[in-house]
Amino acid sequence: MLPSEAGDHDRPTPPFIVAMTGGIGSGKSTVARVLEELGAHRLDADEEARDVLTEATVVDQLVDRWGEEILDSPGIINRESLSRIVFTDPDSLKYLESVVHPAVRERIDVALEKLAGMGFDENSPFPGGRIWILLDIPLLETSPYRNQVDRILFVEAPEDDRESRVTEHRGWAAGERSRRESAQLPLRDKRAGASDLIENSNATTPGELKSRCQELIQQWIREMN
Repeated sequence: MLPSEAGDHDRPTPPFIVAMTGGIGSGKSTVARVLEELGAHRLDADEEARDVLTEATVVDQLVDRWGEEILDSPGIINRESLSRIVFTDPDSLKYLESVVHPAVRERIDVALEKLAGMGFDENSPFPGGRIWILLDIPLLETSPYRNQVDRILFVEAPEDDRESRVTEHRGWAAGERSRRESAQLPLRDKRAGASDLIENSNATTPGELKSRCQELIQQWIREMN
C-alpha cells in the first residue's frame, strides 16, 4: 500500500451533519431535543447568539447604535426591545447581523472542529460510531453552512398551530410571527430546498414524533450504505 493510500484509509469518517429549517413556531427545538436524545450533537445558533449578546464589546456596539433603551440594566440587553427595532427596520437588522453573526460563526466553527476531532461516538446511531451533528441555525438558507451539510431537515406544522404556539408560549402579539417571517426566505422555498421533512403539528404526540425521528435515522443509514 502506498503511503498516501494508508493515510486515506486511516482518515476518520467525517461527521454526518444535518441542518434544520422550517417556519417560526414549527417546533424545531422540540424535534432537535428528540434528535439529541437519539444521539445527535446539537449546535444551536440562537443559544450562541444569546451568549454573544452578553459580551461587553457587543453590548457597547449596540448601545452606541440604539441607546440605553435597549438595556434591561447596565450591560444587559433586552432582547425583546432589540427585536422590535430590528424586525421593523431592514438596516437595523443588517447592522445587528453584522455584529452578531461573525461571533456566532466563530463559536460554531470551533465546536464543529472539536466534534469532528472525536472520530468516534459510542452513542451515535450510525455505522462505525460516526459523529452526528445537528445544526439548528435560523436563516439557514443564507448561511455559509448551507453548503456544508449532508441533509437539510424541514420541520412542518400547520400555520394555525405555529401561530398558536408563538402567541401562547412566547407571548407574541397576533401578526408578529408573519411580520418576522416576511423578512425571511418564503416558507415554500425553505421546504423546496430541504432533503427531508418531518411533520410536527399540535396533534403529534411525543411518541409519534420520536417514532418519526427514528424512521428518518433508519432512512439515512440505508442511504449511507
